[in-house]
Amino acid sequence: MLEQETRLFETKLPDFIKTELGKFVLIKGENIFGTYETIGDALKSGYEKFKDQPFFVKQILIGQHPLNFANNFLLK
Repeated sequence: MLEQETRLFETKLPDFIKTELGKFVLIKGENIFGTYETIGDALKSGYEKFKDQPFFVKQILIGQHPLNFANNFLLK
């Protein structure tokens, strides 16, 4: 699940680190929909744009660690 988004994130990570370190990126398919200061802002934007479809949010860090969420709830 989200293999395409994961590949895009990994490809763009060196550029993200230069300009967006510490922020959270929102990706769906082959498109980057922005970076956000907080995970809450990124998730809210993802739910507003994609409703109950899967989307990818990850913090931009130099050392990456897996952090997975299921989007089976809606943020209000």
